[in-house]
This record gives sequence, C-alpha cells and structure tokens, in this order.
Amino acid sequence: QQVEQQTRTYAILIDGTKRGDSTAQFRSKGSAVWIHSESSIHINYLVYRYNYTSSGTEMWKDGRVTTVDNTSDYNGKQYVLKGTATPEGLQIATNGEQTLVSPDVWDTSYLFLPDRLTRVEAANVLLLDSDRGHRLVGKFQYVGEVKLDIAGGHPRCTHYHIGGDVQVDVWFDASRRLVRQESRESGHKVRFELLSVTSP
Repeated sequence: QQVEQQTRTYAILIDGTKRGDSTAQFRSKGSAVWIHSESSIHINYLVYRYNYTSSGTEMWKDGRVTTVDNTSDYNGKQYVLKGTATPEGLQIATNGEQTLVSPDVWDTSYLFLPDRLTRVEAANVLLLDSDRGHRLVGKFQYVGEVKLDIAGGHPRCTHYHIGGDVQVDVWFDASRRLVRQESRESGHKVRFELLSVTSP
C-alpha cells in the first residue's frame, strides 16, 4: 500500500491571543499511523514570562498506541517520556519512573481519534498525559456534527467533550484527525486552531 502523508499546522491561542504554534506530520499505511508533532508557547510580559515546548512521536497500529516518545519543557521543568507496547499494556517511563497503562489508553495530544470512539455516544476513557506521563480518566461525550470555517475551507467535523480529570473539547474531520481543541489551563482558555493542511 502507498504511504499517505500530510502535515497540519495549528495556531495556539490563549484567551483569544495567538501565543504559539504547533505542527503535526501524519504518515499512514493501512491500520498503521505515525505522527510527529512540535508545539511551542512563548509569553513575555514585563513581569511575567512563560515558555513551553513539546516534541513527540507516536505510532498507532490497529487503533492502539504502540509507541510514544515525547520531550517537553514547562518553563524550565523538563520531562522525557517513552512508552512501548507490551503484552500487559503500554509500558511508560517518565524521567525514569516506570508505570504500566492500559493498551486502550488515548494520549492527550488528541491528534488522532481512536476508531472505537467513533461509534459511541458516551464512554469512560483512559488517558495518558503525553507530556508528563500522568494517568487520567476522562468522560467522553459525543456533542454533534458541525461545519467549521477553518483552514480555508468548511470541513464537516464531529465535536466531542471530554470531562472527568480533564475538561477538553475536540473537533475531528472525516479522517479522525484533529481540527480544533479547546481547554482551560490554569484559568486560561487555550485553543488549538487548524491553519493549513498540506500534502507532498
């Protein structure tokens, strides 16, 4: 089968102001999907500075994450996360600390929607903080279908809300790839907004 390739770029807005950028490269062949993402946020006020960077790669096979590798920096606090699928589940090491998570875990990059979640109205989902390795429980809820004015087009997208340990809204297009993400972090509204989609 031919390898399908695509690059998506996103703007990161905090309280409505663009503060960063993110890119995600997708490579897919059959049921295998490879994703590499880069994100950065820089805030520089006279009395307050905040910098965040994250670089990660994840591999999906048959609807499950099989490997994940991520390096992030939260204003000087660094995290290195590595995960590999085993017969017991996904073995995660974060800054050397080991943990085992369910093979059905969904990582919080939210770049790719697992196929099994497209057929449910509501479900509990196991989440993995893709930067810091925390295990979380989310309450996944289908919201509805909507056409978004985004990336120079009007794609028909599916909107979901994730509650529980997180409060996130996500929108995916027909390819189950992220178009928009909204959350609240430390009292601030954070949005990832798709700017462009390119293919070789």
